[in-house]
Amino acid sequence: MSRWASVPAVLCVALVGACATTAGDETAPRTGTTRAAETRPAETATTPAPEELVLDPTDPAAYADLVVSETNALRVAAGLGALATDPCAAEVATDRAAVIVGGPELEHAPLDDVIASCEPPSGVAAENLSRAAASPAQVVEAWEGSPGHRANLLDPTLTRVGVGCVLDGTGDAEQMLCSQVFLG
Repeated sequence: MSRWASVPAVLCVALVGACATTAGDETAPRTGTTRAAETRPAETATTPAPEELVLDPTDPAAYADLVVSETNALRVAAGLGALATDPCAAEVATDRAAVIVGGPELEHAPLDDVIASCEPPSGVAAENLSRAAASPAQVVEAWEGSPGHRANLLDPTLTRVGVGCVLDGTGDAEQMLCSQVFLG
């Protein structure tokens, strides 16, 4: 039985521990290889009652835009600058989300490809993942309640973001699966 079996699938925003990777330092050549990658055990968040969960909007691009807006509202409320949207991060986020559609659990892939493709100035990338039948505001709220995800959302060294979402209709209910890729 899956470890998620007891968690409501509706908004177990499948909070896979936030993943962060830094490329290049004295011990690693600056080729996109990672110095360290941190993946925390899966975490869950307090979820609204199922009747409060509504997948809206159902358009993946509109949903992704709202995730960015909600993330930036959270950052501004915390006294941080808004993240700039990054087309490269959005493209790799969409690809990363598409690859895990239908999987039983959300799992982070190494971020080396993100660093190599998008070349963040400081060589830092991080990712939050979600799968939910919920609004973008509820997803960001669930991330905010998870220490690893919150750390990514409010990390002042991360300055750009791209969100890619795809519909995942492989379960009992249609859900939106999103990858939020940060660059710093």
